[in-house]
Amino acid sequence: GKVGGEYEVERNEKHNKLRIERVDKMAEGIPKDKVRILDFGCGNGLLIEDLKRSGYIHVDGYDSYNPKYSRLPDKGSYHIVIMVETIEHFNRPFFELDVIHRALTNNGCVMIETGIIDAALQDGHTIDNWFYVNPQAGHSTIFTNHSLDVLMMKKGFSIKPYFDNYVRLYQKIVK
Repeated sequence: GKVGGEYEVERNEKHNKLRIERVDKMAEGIPKDKVRILDFGCGNGLLIEDLKRSGYIHVDGYDSYNPKYSRLPDKGSYHIVIMVETIEHFNRPFFELDVIHRALTNNGCVMIETGIIDAALQDGHTIDNWFYVNPQAGHSTIFTNHSLDVLMMKKGFSIKPYFDNYVRLYQKIVK
C-alpha cells in the first residue's frame, strides 16, 4: 500500500522540474523524440507523465509493486534510467541493478536520487534525527557516497560527475 511513497504528489510537484533539467543534460545530443527513458521504481508514474509533457515521448516505467508498471524492461532499450528514492529499498545482492544494467544501451546513464548519509551529516542531521533512518520508511540500505560508488562499479558502471549531494550519476561500462 505504499506505492509511490509518502507525500508522492508533493515531492513530484516540488522536484520534477529539476529532474527533467537533469534528464535534459544527460540526453544532450540526442533528439527528444529519440531518447528512451526508464523510470525504475516509478510508483504511480508521476515523473513519467511530466517527462512526456516536456517532450520526451519514449518514457516507460517499472515498479514491481504497481501492476500497471510491472513488466520488466527490455534488454538494451534505454539511454537513461532514473531511480528516485528507490535504491534504498534494495538489499543484497542488489539484483535490480543487474536488470538496470541489462536494460541500458551501451554508454547509457543511470541517475540515482537517494538519501546519502554523508550529505545528511553535512546538512546538520545526525543518525538519531534523520528521518531517512526509519523502519517505517522501508529503507533497507542507507548509502555513503563511497558505498554507493563501490556498489555501482561492482555492477558494471563508471562514476560520472554528480548533480548534487543526493543525486549521483553513473554510466554503463561497455565490455
